[in-house]
Amino acid sequence: MKYIKYLWGLSLLIYLGLALLAYIYLPDEGVTVLHQTASSEALILTKNAFFYASMGSLMLVNIFFVTIGNGILYFPKPMILAPNSSFWLNDSEHREVFLEKMKGWTKGMATIFNFLLLTVLGVIYAEQGHDPYAIKVEYSPMILWVIALVWMGAYFVVFKKTAIEED
Repeated sequence: MKYIKYLWGLSLLIYLGLALLAYIYLPDEGVTVLHQTASSEALILTKNAFFYASMGSLMLVNIFFVTIGNGILYFPKPMILAPNSSFWLNDSEHREVFLEKMKGWTKGMATIFNFLLLTVLGVIYAEQGHDPYAIKVEYSPMILWVIALVWMGAYFVVFKKTAIEED
């Protein structure tokens, strides 16, 4: 859990790099975000609006997860849904370990969502049709959702009671 913050930071930098690349190469006449269907019109944004919307969504996701990770101890005790929460919230030493593990776990979830947003950005970038060498990302969402489910299951392993007793 100590090193997840570096992977999280790397995912933010990768997203920023692809967003800037997409901003440079996307067409000036507009970015097609959603295609027209029988029941709805196409959603076309300007390059600026698309860039700011993508960066805003990245910022909102990361602020959400970092706020939860850093502020979990300020939540009312019934809202803290951790295995053995009475053990983790028992004394100040356990609370510190719980807070550090929670910060790492939430940054891991933020990293997974950053890569999902990166996949969406890659799909929109590739569908504009101007780059035949764009990265193929068709199976990335499925793989990332599986990783997210595994990471959610790891929550119960990370916060088991014996984890602090072994330290």
